[in-house]
Amino acid sequence: MSSVALAQIDDFKVVAGAKPNPTIAARQDSCVRRTIEVLSAAGDFAARGLLSGSFIYAHPPDYRGRPTLHFSGAEWRILFRELKELGLDTVIWQASAWLELEECYYPSKAMAGFKQWNVVGPMIEAVNAEGMTLYLGTFGVLNRAVSLGVLDGDIGKAVEVAERELKCYQELLNLYGGGFHGYYLSTEVGYSPRGNPRKYAHYGVFFERITQCVKELSPEIKILSSPVVAESAGHEAEAMDRLLECFGRAHVDIFAPMDCIGQVSDLGMLEANLGVWKGVCKATGAEFWVNCESFLISDLQGCVVQIEAADPKRFLYQLTVADRLGAKKLVTWEAMHFMDPHGAPKSQALRQAYLRHCASVRQSRGISQVKN
Repeated sequence: MSSVALAQIDDFKVVAGAKPNPTIAARQDSCVRRTIEVLSAAGDFAARGLLSGSFIYAHPPDYRGRPTLHFSGAEWRILFRELKELGLDTVIWQASAWLELEECYYPSKAMAGFKQWNVVGPMIEAVNAEGMTLYLGTFGVLNRAVSLGVLDGDIGKAVEVAERELKCYQELLNLYGGGFHGYYLSTEVGYSPRGNPRKYAHYGVFFERITQCVKELSPEIKILSSPVVAESAGHEAEAMDRLLECFGRAHVDIFAPMDCIGQVSDLGMLEANLGVWKGVCKATGAEFWVNCESFLISDLQGCVVQIEAADPKRFLYQLTVADRLGAKKLVTWEAMHFMDPHGAPKSQALRQAYLRHCASVRQSRGISQVKN
């Protein structure tokens, strides 16, 4: 039985939205107002920064998105060409299975009890046909507090889940080895001054075990993680210490921290939050990327989370801050949906605004076209 509340969409499940909570609603309103204030103060800033890649998936774990559960290879190639039109050359596959959803997106014996679709195989074939770089996510955990033993203090659960992920990876390696170029740690982690301090030790054991074995199995590939720092202003030193507790013994080559602005995080804290991750990268020797969120969660409450494409100016501001801080690459969550050329009006508007931004940046750099 799942440790999270679930909702059914078509033939798949997602995590259900939160129950109505006036505190959550008030926090959302406050962050929206803060975003308006920050952008107003920024005025007509000179936007900079270009995306290199996007996350992709079988389906998002907590809303509808643009499901690919039944995509053919031809449909995947159409999608990848849409991304290449945006100048993207890298895709990050979010997860090949979800523990709490009990879903798996490739033919698996290790997860025989999960509902299964054949999605990873056609996706990998299309990635290689289109000449793109793929970071492959394997086994994802949504309710980390329960599944990794944080709530009951059982750190052995973190080890058990790590072993499940490694079994998943071994299957994927046997099926698709050579067809992907990197490993993505699907299970997310984040620092918050209000978080349970015990969780960082559990994450540390979890990530150390997984990354050590992945490197033993595939020493040639890079490991990428996309964690989060929220509300770090005034807590920067503590945030650094906690995140090094998570990753100091792990073998992570690239951190692409979520900026969390799409999740109604305070835009005014963006630079401080990313600055913490820049410090973590320096301390661990990892590359510093940034995951700039191209969406806005408009309602966390209800049967399923309501989500839409971001305001273009807000998104360009995020890219600009990340670029100015020295991020080696910029990626985004789900350009396939929030910049879908045939999607909702806000998605189409964001795509067109971003394409105009690309043209402006290319012109300023003397580049004739986006490299596909």
